[in-house]
Amino acid sequence: MPTKRIILANGPRLLREMLQRVINKMDNLEVVQEITNYEELPSAIERFDPEWVITSSIYDNRVHKWIDACMVNFPSVRFMFLSPAASSIKMKWQVSHEEDLEIVSLNDFIAILARDLQHT
Repeated sequence: MPTKRIILANGPRLLREMLQRVINKMDNLEVVQEITNYEELPSAIERFDPEWVITSSIYDNRVHKWIDACMVNFPSVRFMFLSPAASSIKMKWQVSHEEDLEIVSLNDFIAILARDLQHT
């Protein structure tokens, strides 16, 4: 199984470091870039061609605009929004696909990242 590349975008430093440690312990997952500023995201996506961009931002109208722009330019990238206040995840990709998951464990989180992207 090929390694899936992940960009950690924004979010508190402690959360990014924790996610990086957990993800990098997996054989088929790799954090290829951490960014703290959304303006850096398009160039990071171009450079690393990730399967996932993970952020702890709330998915609101402000975030919706830059995500939609990124999805138009990079349709194969999936975006995951981690709720900092609850155990929930919002995933968005291919402009029209969106999925909300509640009370996600660390094992569930890793399984989501590692699953075959062609069949979901």
